[in-house]
Amino acid sequence: MARTIRPARIVHDRRLLDLVVPAVVTAGVMGLAGWDAPVAEATPTEYGYALVQDVNTATFTQMVDFAVIPGTNNTEAIVVSQTDEKIYRVSLSGAFMPTEYGDLSSYAGGGGFEEGLLSATFSPNFVSDHRIYVYYTQGGDAGLPTVVSRFPVSGNAMDTSVGSETRILLVPDFASNHNGGRLLFGPDGYLYLSLGDGGGGGDPAETGQDNDDLLGSVLRINVTGQVTYTIPPGNPFADGPGGNADEVWAYGLRNPWRYSFDRISGDLWLADVGQNSLEEVEKIVAGGNYGWDCWEGDALYEDVDCSSPPSPFLFPRAVYDHNWGCSVTGGYVYRGTSLPEIYGWYVYGDWCSGMIWAVNPTDNSLPVPLFDSDYNISSLAELPNGELLVLTFQNAIYRLTCAAMPDTDSDGQGNACDLDDDNDGFSDAIESYVGTSLLLDCGTNAWPADINNDTFSDITDVAFLTNNFGSAVPPAPVRHNIAPDPPDGFVDITDIARMANLFGIGCGP
Repeated sequence: MARTIRPARIVHDRRLLDLVVPAVVTAGVMGLAGWDAPVAEATPTEYGYALVQDVNTATFTQMVDFAVIPGTNNTEAIVVSQTDEKIYRVSLSGAFMPTEYGDLSSYAGGGGFEEGLLSATFSPNFVSDHRIYVYYTQGGDAGLPTVVSRFPVSGNAMDTSVGSETRILLVPDFASNHNGGRLLFGPDGYLYLSLGDGGGGGDPAETGQDNDDLLGSVLRINVTGQVTYTIPPGNPFADGPGGNADEVWAYGLRNPWRYSFDRISGDLWLADVGQNSLEEVEKIVAGGNYGWDCWEGDALYEDVDCSSPPSPFLFPRAVYDHNWGCSVTGGYVYRGTSLPEIYGWYVYGDWCSGMIWAVNPTDNSLPVPLFDSDYNISSLAELPNGELLVLTFQNAIYRLTCAAMPDTDSDGQGNACDLDDDNDGFSDAIESYVGTSLLLDCGTNAWPADINNDTFSDITDVAFLTNNFGSAVPPAPVRHNIAPDPPDGFVDITDIARMANLFGIGCGP
């Protein structure tokens, strides 16, 4: 059921103008503008998506992380159960029942939602070094540090016996909450970790704007081939002993709950849970200061010692208030093929409301609500083919898909990704995906002959296909997979044949 659309606020990018400019608009979620950004070619259908259960054997309690196991031909994955403090091995096809991959209950602890076993990720060289990294809280005394550890894997399970753990990094902490909690290797091969401000309310220890500690930050360390870790070249605050925390990559964060890297661009996108009012989504850059606790989202939180920040404040790409939820869950830039309307859009959700949105990273458009679920969304995950999974505390994992909708084009399918509003025989989704204008009328079954939108199907359009012949799609910008509909993932002879049949057709506005 879709919620009533509420007025939203657009705020200009204060990286260029440190000034809040409220404006009432008619869309339903909040967005932050960048200056003169390009307009998106396609817009997802509001509330035109749904969730279907996937990885059906994964029915564990409080699932918070998911990773495909390297060396299994993309057929197996692990699922992290927070309160069980266990990692399970699952088949993506249901070929076998789940098995225990690692029992961390003798290491991890804590009874709160933000405690326990929080994340796990495989070494980039896992097939040869058999290393898995985990992040957890220890429970008990709230002052115990959080831990990044490494364990060996033998066969189809971790070795968690006494003496098998190598503690990589201990992060001093003072409260049970705001532990952040994701480990991922970046495209540069280095290990990233998101950390909250240490807990309490309102950043009582003032860690958000402090680069002498690790809290309230994204860290970047080199663990590959190391006994513990070293500082990678390029860390923006590395200045040796006695200065800043050399591990910090970006800071000014309150409780970053899930981040990811765009598999095409390598960009890092993160969701930061707000204090009392606002949830935020941001693109993380090296050295970035994301405002906490001077700013909460796009609103001033406090002005103590905020007039001269260590580096200029960077503000969110998207913000929403607590009419829409209470705890943002970060997701992924969608790079699959089954939902071409949202290709290249960042998809994220909310733990409390179950809402799922998409926001275009390349422009200043408002986020689009995709689905209003009944689930506590704890994490999103990316399958090898780019499709997105949604992990929930309802003991189930779901896949984002199109919602069933009226069959307006009478093709017998009737879903949000199959609308054909101009009745040319090609779905709006595939038209938007390839990039041909929906405003051109090339006649029934003529589109997408005019790929470059010059109103005529000719040799220049064929060149798009021949120049990219044999390429897998995505990645962008090789998106000229026009046959069949939906695309089969490759620019090949079927696409050339379809273009040849349409050659010479003129199109009009």
